[in-house]
Amino acid sequence: MKRAIGFRMSSIKIVLTAAGILGMLSGCGVHKPFAPLNDNVQFKTGSLAVISGDSSEPTVALAQYLTQELKQRSVYRVMGQEEIARRVGKYPVTIKRAPPEKEDRPVWFAKGEKSKLDAMQAQLKTDYLLVIWTLNLRKMVVTSQQGGSRVTYSAWVAGNLLEYPKSRAVGYSDFGNQKNQSCCLFGKSEGDDINELLKYSAKELADEFMAATKSEKPAK
Repeated sequence: MKRAIGFRMSSIKIVLTAAGILGMLSGCGVHKPFAPLNDNVQFKTGSLAVISGDSSEPTVALAQYLTQELKQRSVYRVMGQEEIARRVGKYPVTIKRAPPEKEDRPVWFAKGEKSKLDAMQAQLKTDYLLVIWTLNLRKMVVTSQQGGSRVTYSAWVAGNLLEYPKSRAVGYSDFGNQKNQSCCLFGKSEGDDINELLKYSAKELADEFMAATKSEKPAK
C-alpha cells in the first residue's frame, strides 16, 4: 500500500465567534499524546507496527507520519505501512471504537474488536501494535466583531498501544491539536494545512511515546 500524502477533503464548516472557538477547543482539557495505562507498565524494546484504525485519509496519513517519526527517532524496529499491507492483505481495516470504561485511562476499541488486532499481530509478529484514529477533523471559520475572519483546522487523536504476547493494552493517546490556515496557502487546497496539522500531531505523539518508553535514539 503506497499512498501519496497530500489529500483534499470536504470539511465541516463551523462559523463561530472568537470566544466560541476558544471554548470549543479547550473542551474537556485532556491532552495526552501518549501515556501508560497504569504506573506499573514496564516497556521493552523490540518491534512495533503503527496501525491505522480506519481507512479515512486523515487516519491513514497520520499512521504514515507517525511511522516515519518513530522509524527515524526511536530504537524500536518499526514496520513500514507498505509492509503491514503486504503481510495483512487487506489494510487498513476498521477497528470500531466505543466509549471507554475509564475516561482517564481509555481503551478505545469496542468489545470484540481486539480479535481483529490480535489477528493482525499474528501476521505481523511485532512486539507492539500502536493503533490510532483521527476524530472530529474540522475546518472552523472564526468571525470577529470587526467583520474579519480566520480559518482554523482542528483534529482529535485517539490511540492504544498493545503489547504481545500478553495481548493487552498498555498505553493510550487522547489529545487534540489545531492549526491556523497558512497565509501562503490562501486559494490552494486545504489539504496542505491539514497535512501540517497531522504531521505536528504525529511528532507530538512520537515525542511522548519515546519519553514514556525511554526509546529515543541517542544523539550522534
